[in-house]
Amino acid sequence: MQKIFNGIIRELKQEDTSAVESIFDLYWSGKFREQLSQRLEDFVSHSMESIEQRFRFFVAEENGEVVGVAALRKAPERMRIYSTTTNPAEFYVLAAKYKGKGVGTALREKRIEEARKSGYTEVVFYSGDTHKDSWNFHDDSDFKRVGTSVAPDGEPGQIWRMVL
Repeated sequence: MQKIFNGIIRELKQEDTSAVESIFDLYWSGKFREQLSQRLEDFVSHSMESIEQRFRFFVAEENGEVVGVAALRKAPERMRIYSTTTNPAEFYVLAAKYKGKGVGTALREKRIEEARKSGYTEVVFYSGDTHKDSWNFHDDSDFKRVGTSVAPDGEPGQIWRMVL
């Protein structure tokens, strides 16, 4: 039975970056981990690239503690081949400090809501083979697995899609 998250989901603030970096460390390393730090810094500094890609970062907070992070952005060209509409968003990252407590589900729902509000017509995302343990979480949602892909760093994985 899925647990219900009892905290809040809100837009990331600069003071959240240290807690978010710690959550990133639980899931990623190497070049992609470095890219996450750069994307985070770009977002909090309102860099032109972050603005052009329409990045949005959200955090899950419970009892004053940041326990999850998620992002969305305008789907890059490499992801658009999996979309069926003209204005897709990409769910960029999702990570929770604690699994099985409803944090990931709450962050997913917030991103779907924000994607709709922002006028996106569809959501696509990639999950690499190194994160197969999360695939059931995606398969048990309204997203449909639509193909295989290889990330820019060479890791094979799967693509999910949902028309909004």
